[in-house]
Amino acid sequence: MAKLLSINSLYLVLLFIVPGFIALSVRSQFVAGRDPSGNKTALLSYLTVSVIYGAFTLIFVDPTAIRDSFSAWIGFVFVGPVLVGLLLGINVQRGVIRRFLNKLHLYPIHAIPTAWDWKFSSTAEEWVLVTLKDGTRFAGFYGAQSFTSSTSGERDLYIQWVYDMDEGGVWSRNDPEKSVLIAAGEIRTIEFWPYTP
Repeated sequence: MAKLLSINSLYLVLLFIVPGFIALSVRSQFVAGRDPSGNKTALLSYLTVSVIYGAFTLIFVDPTAIRDSFSAWIGFVFVGPVLVGLLLGINVQRGVIRRFLNKLHLYPIHAIPTAWDWKFSSTAEEWVLVTLKDGTRFAGFYGAQSFTSSTSGERDLYIQWVYDMDEGGVWSRNDPEKSVLIAAGEIRTIEFWPYTP
């Protein structure tokens, strides 16, 4: 009897928790700052997403096909949630549903919690000018080898190419290997310009 209960428990977890966990884990790769796994309501989040995903999936797929076919089961529990997570993540970055709701004069709270997370969620190559709290300035190129922390308590920034800047504001790159890591809490402002090669 205990073995039967454990098999049923595993089945229920696979059906009602794992799809939500996978979908939200994939989504969190696109959205900084709101990973539900670190809070007390994570299980409820996984359950909610799993139930919504299951309800929409069962509109298009016969439940007996999922039950009777191992490949359909794997698709339902693992592959489908990965695709849902990708769509959710891309939606947050591109703001598709948000723009649609704005056209209806509805203005939901943004899914990305801070301006820092929003700006650095898309890693477009840009020129940056960072001013520290003590007035020191770093001019540089924020590219593919640069890094920004997505942890809320550690807002550090690594700029892959740093330029010297004279008093007239002219940038020059004297040392091609020069980069800078700026510790959390030192930044006053960051200015951005589009990168044009």
